[in-house]
Amino acid sequence: MSVSPRYRVALGCYALWLVATVLLAAHELGLIPLLPGVEPGVVTGATVFFALGVVRRSRRGWRFLVGDDAA
Repeated sequence: MSVSPRYRVALGCYALWLVATVLLAAHELGLIPLLPGVEPGVVTGATVFFALGVVRRSRRGWRFLVGDDAA
């Protein structure tokens, strides 16, 4: 089964965000020093995921309102 490059990139970005989140949590617990780029990476990733979720919900809600809900 072939996986599209789009999903590979998305999965890679998600994995990097998860690693950055774990590193930030470890820093907050005092286990490791804060590495450069970790905090902005976590904030950027959370913002992107939030925006994508809003867009998906808006599209689904619009389709529901106009009566074209296929799901």
